[in-house]
Amino acid sequence: MLLAFMVTVALLGIGTHLWHGPVALAAPITLAVIFACLLLLTWRHGTLGALLGRRLTRRRADTSVAEPVISHRLRWTTEEVAIRGDEFEALAVVAVDGPSHSPSVLDQHQVQSAVLLPVEVVAHALHQFDVNLAGIDIHSVGRRRAGEAHHHYATTYSGIISDYAAVGARQTWCVLRLRSVDNAGAIATRDSVAATLAACARRLAVELNAHGCPSRLVDAAELAEIDEALTGPLGNDPQAHWSGLVHSAGVVSNYWISPPDITTATLDRLWSPDTDATLTSIQLRSAADGGVAVGALVRYATAGKLKEAPLRGLNPMSGQHDRAVRATVLDPALPELRLPHRVLGDSEVLRAPIGGTGILVGTTATRHPMLVPLGDACPGKQSSVTVAGELALLMQIAMRSAAIGYLVAVVSDQPARWRNASAAGLRVVRDLPDTLPDGGRAMMVVYDLASTPAVHPSAAITVRAVERGTASVADVHLEQDSNSTAVIRTADFRYRLHIDVQAERNLIAAVTRRVA
Repeated sequence: MLLAFMVTVALLGIGTHLWHGPVALAAPITLAVIFACLLLLTWRHGTLGALLGRRLTRRRADTSVAEPVISHRLRWTTEEVAIRGDEFEALAVVAVDGPSHSPSVLDQHQVQSAVLLPVEVVAHALHQFDVNLAGIDIHSVGRRRAGEAHHHYATTYSGIISDYAAVGARQTWCVLRLRSVDNAGAIATRDSVAATLAACARRLAVELNAHGCPSRLVDAAELAEIDEALTGPLGNDPQAHWSGLVHSAGVVSNYWISPPDITTATLDRLWSPDTDATLTSIQLRSAADGGVAVGALVRYATAGKLKEAPLRGLNPMSGQHDRAVRATVLDPALPELRLPHRVLGDSEVLRAPIGGTGILVGTTATRHPMLVPLGDACPGKQSSVTVAGELALLMQIAMRSAAIGYLVAVVSDQPARWRNASAAGLRVVRDLPDTLPDGGRAMMVVYDLASTPAVHPSAAITVRAVERGTASVADVHLEQDSNSTAVIRTADFRYRLHIDVQAERNLIAAVTRRVA
């Protein structure tokens, strides 16, 4: 406001000295009005002058973070948490894994699941006793399926899921930021800024665990992996355009959600578009009245520019995509971008989806599709699956797992039967090496053998074909009891499903006819 007034006075003064006659008043007034409009009028929370400058210039989005990272061990525990920053501003991350193998049902254009993050619980962590955090951001990254180059079944599988917000793989993190200037008294009674922030992060993790949402502190090694996950395909040098960020693999588009639309249903619906990758970010900040304000944005990575928002109600961050990306980078300083927000109600229930929904395993008795994640919710841990049924059921599990992004290795003594299922993301082999790439973290190994070897390499998911009636102790057991039904069992639930494996039977039959 002050700058606009000073520019107006300066233009009027310069105009009266440079020109004479009617133009001496008209020209400076016109210029003053134009400059005042550019400085004062806003469009989508940005001044017209700033937006015009961003429209006319080309910039490169900065995704780098230079601040150091230390590992802080919590007192009286063996837990270590990564703290990024210095004695003035610091950041810590809590990974929200959620429960493993939790089923989801597709019903009424929503994914009905018990795996939800209580946002109000995270919001309460902004103020912990004598500590006031600068803010908490909830970042989630995931995608529905892999690309066509990974497996040709991916497109078909996406069509089966239709417009539901089913996500094959998804990870969620709560990012806590603390400023020492706001918490001088609290830090004085503790060891350091790192100790203060680490205690806050642990308290949030404990609270989420108490609400049935398994969470843990992030160490230094995982923090580097999260940096890569949040920047995604952007690389180190994305170019900011008016409608998105252009990079070597495509375009990234950012949208903010209108504050009244920030609801549980909307946060679920944001995952409906079938994109290369999706990121959602929920900003939690202290409100003036002592409450908590919430804002949200979503980022879609696609092969080309989006001509319009993929969902109604999304507001494009025109000319501000570089700022939107910077707001999701793990920088200890509070992001410059403040999203449009509203105050959370005292008794408001706001839930955000977390964790992957896994693969479609069948339909319920009421014909609602059911999905179950076969992998463990905690990255780096292994999961075991046993399948007692025909080859078509085993093949369907392998193909759908490849479709959502797993690198599947099928160990079979009859590889010809898998010929039509083979692709870059699903390889059929007779044997495996002692160790798998990256420790098998993104791999599924399927044993289509009469007897599974006693010693085998570690993988994220190990699937074994077993005889029907076998007493399985696997994390997930699927037993076919007729041509169209099967029973799925985990430690927490048991359900009888309708299955459809006719397409896989046809693939196997086609190979058999060719061999004959």
